[in-house]
Order: sequence, then structure tokens, then C-alpha cells
Amino acid sequence: MDIFRLEALNKAALSASRVAFVGSSVLFATSATADQQLEEVVVTAQKREQNAQDIPMSISTLVGETLNELNIKDFADYVLQLPSVSSVQRRPGMGQIFMRGISDGGNTNQSLQGPAVAIYLDEAPVTAIGDNLDVHIYDINRIEVLSGPQGTLYGASAQAGNLRIITNKPTDEFDSGANFSLSTTDGGEPSNLVEGFVNIPLSDNAALRIVGFSDNEGGYIDAVSDSITYPLSGITRTNEGYVKSDFNKAMTKGYRAALRIDLSDSWTLDANVMGQQTETDGVWDHEPERLGKYKVGRFFEDSQDDDWTKFSATITGDIGFADLTFTTSALDRDFEVLSDYSHYSINGSVEGYYTCYTYYFGDCVDPSIQYKNDTTQEVTTHELRIASKDNAKLNWILGTFYNESDLKYNSQWQVPTINPAAAVPTTKDLFFQTDQTRVDEETAHFGELYYQATDKLLLTLGLRKFENETKLKGFVGTIGWPNSLYGSSTRPDNVNSSFKGDDSTKKINLSYDINDKTLAYVTFSEGYRPGGANRTMQLGATYEADFLENREIGIKHTSSDGKFRLNAASYQMDWDDIQLGFFDSSISKLGLVDNVGKAESNGFELDATYLMSDRLQVSVAYSDNEATLKENYSYKGAVEARAGQDLPFTPDTKYTLNIYYDHSDTAFGQINYVKTDSMWNDLFYDDRESQDAYGIVNASWTLVRDNKLIQIFAENLTNEAAELFINSEDIQRLTTVNRPRTIGVKFSWKLKK
Repeated sequence: MDIFRLEALNKAALSASRVAFVGSSVLFATSATADQQLEEVVVTAQKREQNAQDIPMSISTLVGETLNELNIKDFADYVLQLPSVSSVQRRPGMGQIFMRGISDGGNTNQSLQGPAVAIYLDEAPVTAIGDNLDVHIYDINRIEVLSGPQGTLYGASAQAGNLRIITNKPTDEFDSGANFSLSTTDGGEPSNLVEGFVNIPLSDNAALRIVGFSDNEGGYIDAVSDSITYPLSGITRTNEGYVKSDFNKAMTKGYRAALRIDLSDSWTLDANVMGQQTETDGVWDHEPERLGKYKVGRFFEDSQDDDWTKFSATITGDIGFADLTFTTSALDRDFEVLSDYSHYSINGSVEGYYTCYTYYFGDCVDPSIQYKNDTTQEVTTHELRIASKDNAKLNWILGTFYNESDLKYNSQWQVPTINPAAAVPTTKDLFFQTDQTRVDEETAHFGELYYQATDKLLLTLGLRKFENETKLKGFVGTIGWPNSLYGSSTRPDNVNSSFKGDDSTKKINLSYDINDKTLAYVTFSEGYRPGGANRTMQLGATYEADFLENREIGIKHTSSDGKFRLNAASYQMDWDDIQLGFFDSSISKLGLVDNVGKAESNGFELDATYLMSDRLQVSVAYSDNEATLKENYSYKGAVEARAGQDLPFTPDTKYTLNIYYDHSDTAFGQINYVKTDSMWNDLFYDDRESQDAYGIVNASWTLVRDNKLIQIFAENLTNEAAELFINSEDIQRLTTVNRPRTIGVKFSWKLKK
């Protein structure tokens, strides 16, 4: 379903003033007398270019103009605008995403289960566990959200849906532009943003597009004076060296270079390299009840450095009876995280065993913990597919897919006060470490068949057969390992587990053209997450893939001479053998994954856009969802989660309202409102809390002069302090909060020859 400004006004005067900066994502009529109507939105959800209104599936699309006008620049911004999507993001670059209520609570532990939503950047997946790429949104053609299982065409992790970020490609005309913005945040530091692109035709058959950006976000969270007293030792720690105003800063900078070469009349090469670095300091959490609004106490450094580069190449061509597409992609990512983990030591067993155990330390020492994680990731993807020509009766697509992710991560829990003389050789100040390599491979063969049974009835059949393998190797443990008790000062690797599995998913869809303005469809589809291996020391256990079955009915409608568009879908989904992370010290001192329980998600989603007059347009998108457990989850006789309770991070309702008004040919404004219902922050009954509902208001006023634009914008106009995530991940109760009211000005410029 497409939302917000997916249309264009066809007035020639307005076309002349606005097309200069909105680019190719908006179509304008060539005649001043043409009737005003909604724009046709072209997507590639089925791996070929199609009008979104002709595809019998639920698709949400944020196009380039919408992204620009709403000042969407990162993960948090675009997730906010998508009603069927919810998320958890404690800091930039550490986001988890959920669709249609399918959530087990999420997971940031790289050794455990993967996500239930796939993220694609152009033609290749960039999905990660707990740390999805926070791609800077500039010169982006569109963001497509494919709601519901996408197991046939997109495979692993597209269990509940798929989010696709599609970049702009080079064109055969010179084009260039830039954005400059300055903003101030209530109670915080100012921010600034610089973005630019240039499109250069190199010859009659080649063009180059170059993009660069630098986004400097000022802080708004204050790290204030605080102290911790540890219960066993009575030691009190203060934080004089970690007190600072507005300490949560983020700097993102990067580039993209895309080359397009028409190799012949029927063959094209697209090559693309992009890189991005995000550096953050501080946290995006506060403790309003204990310390005050936008205030938090920290006892060690909090920072992150996330640096990634992605190369891709796609060849498309005509092989006579079909069109061929081959894509290869390579992602290299390095990120380092430092985090204060001091409150974790309030746990009596941790403080007692690790920092008051005289065998290692003598007297009790300050047990405060600095957490550090160094991760490198290499992801390689290859996909080859062929698609039939646009035949009258029978069309098809066939493909083969390979993906390998090599993840190396070294997580260290450091206690700086450990006596170096008493510490075990090679451990320095470590008391716990996970130093592992995880390799995930998937090979799949897929296809969809489209049979036009009658002029109005279309049957779609899809199948994907897949094999996946996961390997975990390395070390995990405490300073109780490499020591004299084991007769060695060399750390022994103690994790070596693997999993292999294969299965298939299917899809059946019937769509019917009621008339040339209305399409109705019914769908049965499946999605899955691959199985995996546990880091269980001596146990070597594995867990199987979990599957989601979706039954959906939908309608797509356009009327009022193209001025009104309504898309709606109702669904019922069953989730079986849910992969769930848990901890049981009697089995292992490590988190494990098992297949447990069943859940269901029932709901509907709709969007509507109406051009009410030559100047006024209203868009609304709405999602209503009830995602619940179908049976008790019990462990060792204790009920941990109860049948009928809501799944975590699944608001019952979420909606967006956008009002756009053209004051004149050279001025327009809009108001954007997003409402997110309350939701639970955990699956386990005794641990979870309800996060309050919140509403966010954004507004802007834009003046256009020739090829220049000046926009005055206000984000979070009512200064809402939203409870984005209540967490106790390191024992300390924290609440992730959004940015306070921010007011700014943006200057945009574009030049075409």
C-alpha cells in the first residue's frame, strides 16, 4: 500500500516550480489543462517493474518526494511513518524491525536467533541480528515495504515481511543538487546536515551518479551525577568523570557512486559502491522517574563506530525468450561498541563470584563493568533469475540464490579494578568473554508462475526450496577458564556447533479485476527463519526453522477520475515452533534458542489518498493488529508467558495522517501526524511493562523559486517524550526517548541542463 505524497499535481505552473528539486520520482503532465490525478507508483516488489496498483499484495511505499518533504534521513524516521512496522532502536545503527505484530521480543545477541524481517539495499539483503544497517536516506528513489511473508521471492528472514531501500540510478541527462539544513533542539545542541549529488553522462551509453553526505546530530540527553552501591561488598562507585550535558551525539558521513553502462540495445550493467560511517557518543535513554526528563547516570564510556562498504553489480539483458538478471553483492562492515554495564554487577552472584572471590582477587574490588564489542561482518550474495516476456496467458520467474554471512565478534565484559597480578594470564581485566565466528549460508531455488485464467482472473503459484547451514566456533566463558585448574594458561576454544536444514515455502494467490479501477485478491503464503546452532559448550544443541502461515484478502481501488485511492488488506497469520531465546543456568551459563509455542496475528491495514481540490490533499494510513500467544509457554513447570497475552512491540493500532496544501504556485505546506498505541516491551509475563502510547506532530512550510527551495520545518512540534523502548538489559531500568521539539531551515538547490 502506498502512502502520503505518491502523486503529482499536473498543473504546468506548479510543475515548473517543483520538478526542479523533487526529481524523477514524481510525474507531471505536459499540459496545463490536464486533469489532476494521483501518480502511478512503479515498484519492483515482484522483481520486475510494475504499477503498485496492479500487484495483488500489500505494499507500502515512501517515494523520493515524500522522503525529502518529510525530512526522512534514517531508520527511526521512516519506521515512524509505516503503520504496519514497529521497531526497537536504542541508538543509531542498532535497530530491530517487526511487521504485522510478529515479534518474539527481538534479540541483540549475535549468537542467537535471527530477525523475522529482511532488509534489502537495492537487490541484495543486508539483514543483521540486532544491528541492521542504518542507511542514510538521501537520493533514494523509494522505500518499499512488503507486508506479510515473502518466503517465495525473498527467502530467509522475510518471514513477516521485507523492507527494500532502492537508490536512484544514473540517467542520461546531467543533473545535480544539494541540501543544507540547520536545526535547533529544545534543551539540546544544534544539528547540521549537508547532502549533495551529481549525475554525469559519460558518453551516449554510460552515466555516473555520485552522492555524498554529512549529518551532524547534536545531543539532548544529559549524563548527570550518580552513584551505585553494590550490596555484597558495600562498595560505592561515583561517576565524576562521566558527567556531561547533551552527550548523545551522532555523526554520519558517507558516499555512493553508481555507474550505468548500456552494453548494447538489450544489455545493461549497473555497478554501485557505497560507504558509510556512523560515530556516536552517549546513549539515547533517560531515567525520568529517578533523575529527571532527558537525564541519565553513566559510569563508563558509551560510544559506537560503525563503518561499512557495499559493492554490487547487476547485469540485465534479453536472452530472446526471457529477460535475465544477475546480481552480485559484497558487504564489509566493522563496528565497535563501548557501553556502561555497571548495574549488571548488582546481581549478587555476579558481584560475589567474580569480584569477591579471594582465589582471584583477595579482597572485594569495585565490580563495575565496561562492555566492549568488536565485530566484523562480510556478506556475499549472488542471485540469477530469468523472467518471461509479458505474455498474454502465462508468465513466470525462475531464480537461484546464494548468500553467505561471516560474522566475527569479540564481546568483552571488563572489570578494570581486577588485580593484574592475580588475574589469569592473557585475560587482562576480563571477567567474561564471547569470542566467536558465526557463518550462515543459504542456497535456494525459487519460482513464481502467473496464469491469466480469464481476462479478469489471475492465478499465482510460488515455491522456494532452500538449504541453510550455520556454524558457531570459538570461545565463551569466564576468567574461570584459562587458569591453573585446567593446567594451561592458554584459553581453550570451547564452542564448535553446527546446524544443517532444508525445507520449502509456497504461495498461492488469486486476483480478480472487478473493473478497471478495482482489484481484489486472496493469498496464502509462507515465510520462515532458518534454523541454527546453539553455543552450548558441551551440549551441541540446535534449533529448527520456524514458519509463518498467512491468509490474506485485499482490495486496491482508484476512483474520482484518479483523485482517490484506497488500498486495504485483512490477514490472519499463524506462527508455529517460534524460535525463542532463553537462559537456564542449570543447562548452560549462556543464552540458548529453542523452538517453543505458537502465536497468531490477526489484523487489517489500509491507506487512502484523496486530492480534495487543486490545492488540498489528505492521506491516511492505518494498521490494526492483534498479535497474541495461542498457548502458555511453560518452562520447568513455571508459566513464563500466558496464552492470550499480546506479543511484545506490537501496538494494537498505529496510523499516520498527512495534510498537504498548495498555498500558491511557489509555496506549499504540510502537517504530518503519527499515532502509535501502547505496547508491551517483553514476552515474559513477570518481566514486561507496557510502554505508553504517543503521538508525533511534524510540520513544514516551503517556498520555491526557480531551482531553489527554502523549507522551514518543525519535528515533534508538541514536544512529546515518547517511550520508544523500556529496557532493563543491563539491570538498570532505562527508557529510550525520541528527540525533543526540533525547528530548522533547509535550503535545497538543483540544476539540470
